[in-house]
Amino acid sequence: MKRLVPVVLTLVAVVASAIGVFTQRDRIEQMLGGAPPAAAVTEVEPPVEFGQFAEMEGIVINPRDSNGRRYLMAKIGVEAESEKTLTRLEELGPAARDAILTILASQSSQQLSDITRRDSLKQEVRGALNGLLGDDGSVSRIYFTQFVLQ
Repeated sequence: MKRLVPVVLTLVAVVASAIGVFTQRDRIEQMLGGAPPAAAVTEVEPPVEFGQFAEMEGIVINPRDSNGRRYLMAKIGVEAESEKTLTRLEELGPAARDAILTILASQSSQQLSDITRRDSLKQEVRGALNGLLGDDGSVSRIYFTQFVLQ
């Protein structure tokens, strides 16, 4: 009987390991660099549809609270559905740049450095540009392609 206990314990351990390997096979295979689980293969994201792009370079401002000791240098990418909208935005260049400069310069250094505020800042810039464009189309997305705060 004393010899039977280690054999039974070994058998239980082997069966438990086999059950663990069988039930976690996909996860183990994924950890070892194998194929992803079947569910992940069937989930395909639809491609993002993009419009036309333009980039506004040379945006430099002093944050609201910096007393001229700090600055933000940014490049802003603009996406619109049509080239016509971007052409009109280029024609409105000085007014568009002024609107962006006004928005960015109204922010404090702390607000500009807070990455969680970037999306709301993009929405504010987008709204200002769309206000300038009026019936001449609309900007669909804003991108900060460079954003350096010194």
